[in-house]
Amino acid sequence: HGVFVDAGRLLLATENDYEAGHGVLGVYDASAGGGYRRIGEFLTGGIGPHEVVALPGTNVVAVANGGILTHPDYGKMELNLDSMQPSLAYIDVASGDILETVTLAPELHQLSIRHMTVDVANRVWFGCQYSGPAADRPPLVGCHRRGQAPQLFAGSPEVLRAMRNYVGSVSIDAAGAIVATSSPVGGLVAYWEADTGRLLGTTAIADGCGVAPLDAGGFLLSSGEGVLMHATPEGDASLVLPASRDIAWDNHMRRMVVA
Repeated sequence: HGVFVDAGRLLLATENDYEAGHGVLGVYDASAGGGYRRIGEFLTGGIGPHEVVALPGTNVVAVANGGILTHPDYGKMELNLDSMQPSLAYIDVASGDILETVTLAPELHQLSIRHMTVDVANRVWFGCQYSGPAADRPPLVGCHRRGQAPQLFAGSPEVLRAMRNYVGSVSIDAAGAIVATSSPVGGLVAYWEADTGRLLGTTAIADGCGVAPLDAGGFLLSSGEGVLMHATPEGDASLVLPASRDIAWDNHMRRMVVA
């Protein structure tokens, strides 16, 4: 994942320094004529950085350090499940300094922080993937405001069980007040009230992972089976595109606003 900063002149991308065993943000020149040349890097303060988001109105980005050590020589093998330590790091874009690092409780060290969004109050919402025993049911959704302790939300036991320890994408609605978290392995999208963390409802969508806000309210959902769906936390859902043998949407979508 990556994010544009400095009025779009720089692109920050999550990367791994495999030999050193730590995560970095690659800094790329996205200005006119820059050619996306790599011009530097910042340490992320953890292992396996996955998504990076900008905090609006600030010079700060948040990075989700998933905590899982991998190496190209070993494919997708997870090399440090017993010692992994996911974290959420806040980094000053101008200096590269790590301003704050947040970790979860020790018993949740296998709860990998992966995807994020930012609500209207500049709280960072995150979704997790659990690498511990399959029978465990840790909360998978959380939020954090700088200077405070992170909060985790489980929702109902039925929804938590249905998510199967996996959140694949996190998005915020156009008003910045409702968070959507998708679980492609569970075949559902869950909605959360940003102010309280209350579970608002779910939408069933097989292999559904992509989530993006719509101006008209609610979210656009996509699936690996080619489905596009307009859905709301209240349970309304309408098909935009049906399943297709010729289309398989990837895991993430973004809402783009053209000035």
